[in-house]
Amino acid sequence: MRLLARPEPGRPLQPHDVDELDTLRAEGHLIWLDVAGVDAAMLDELGARFGFAESAIEDVLDVEQLPKYDDHGDHLFVVLHGLTAEGDRVDTHEVDCFIAPKVFVTVHAERVVGIDWLWSAVQKHAHLAEHDADELFGQLAEVVGRRYFNVANAIEARIDSLAAAALDADPSVLGEIQVLRREEATVRQMLRPQLLALGELRVRNRTLIGEEAVHLLDDAYDVHHSVVEALATTRGLLSDTLDTYRGASADIQSKATTLLAVYSAVLLPLTLITGWYGMNVAHLPAADRRNSWWVVTAIMALIAAVSMAVFVKIDLIRLPRDRADRLIGGLASVAKAPVKPFTMLRTPPSAADGARVVGKHRTAPPRQRRNR
Repeated sequence: MRLLARPEPGRPLQPHDVDELDTLRAEGHLIWLDVAGVDAAMLDELGARFGFAESAIEDVLDVEQLPKYDDHGDHLFVVLHGLTAEGDRVDTHEVDCFIAPKVFVTVHAERVVGIDWLWSAVQKHAHLAEHDADELFGQLAEVVGRRYFNVANAIEARIDSLAAAALDADPSVLGEIQVLRREEATVRQMLRPQLLALGELRVRNRTLIGEEAVHLLDDAYDVHHSVVEALATTRGLLSDTLDTYRGASADIQSKATTLLAVYSAVLLPLTLITGWYGMNVAHLPAADRRNSWWVVTAIMALIAAVSMAVFVKIDLIRLPRDRADRLIGGLASVAKAPVKPFTMLRTPPSAADGARVVGKHRTAPPRQRRNR
């Protein structure tokens, strides 16, 4: 366990020995107690010391809880999930928070990068010295949410790197897509209930959550919502990458089938000719002439050339073409293009056309009678 305390707003939180906890609370200090590790006896003692609900202590000791919050009257119990890694896999772990007047307790089984950052920041930065317990929680919720941005950005970067491999129909793309889908699902299944819990907490409880804490929770909610939307986009990009891989694979197989079909179609008449003249019988036409071999070979070459020309003509074989005039580029040129001139449908009245304005409607000038 580690302890931060502050006697009054405006002064930074300072580390203290845990044995001073009761004395600091009696003197009215703001307390932030961070507990790393889940021990039943220790948590029961802390619950009795702070007056936390037994059901909340049971939830801390229970197997992984989904993000939620419980209002116990004089204190709040909130379950968040921070980002961590288990080997080469992205994972989340539970962060249990107790919020009471001048008391903020965090309990977690593993190291939480967001808690470490905020623990150091409240001792250094003056603008965080005004924070109360509820505001510390709001700041922690935002920091935890921003950590998930790293996952969303990393998945998008991996998808960009897979695009070229998918176009080449690289078989390793399938394994990469499955890994990214698993990572995205792991993060999303915790982010959605955490988003809902923060959304309810910022609008329903105004006894223990002050106005400044509500603003911080609004920021935390926006961060979580942005990550959820980014992951939804990522899921669509993964599906598009998989479709690209399947299309490229089908295209390669189609080309191979076409090549074999063309090869067989070209060789078929040549095989027929060589089979005909390869028969071991007498009196074949022109078999006894001196230049018959050259004539038959020329006929076979002509048949092969004509067959290839026919396949090219019907577009079964595609020759390389100059596509310099049809290169596909990005949309940067559109963004840099000047604004096109346009005509306003409503023009201001002018004295030249003799128009007059009645109220908000513009009327045409009166017609002049012609002299006949």
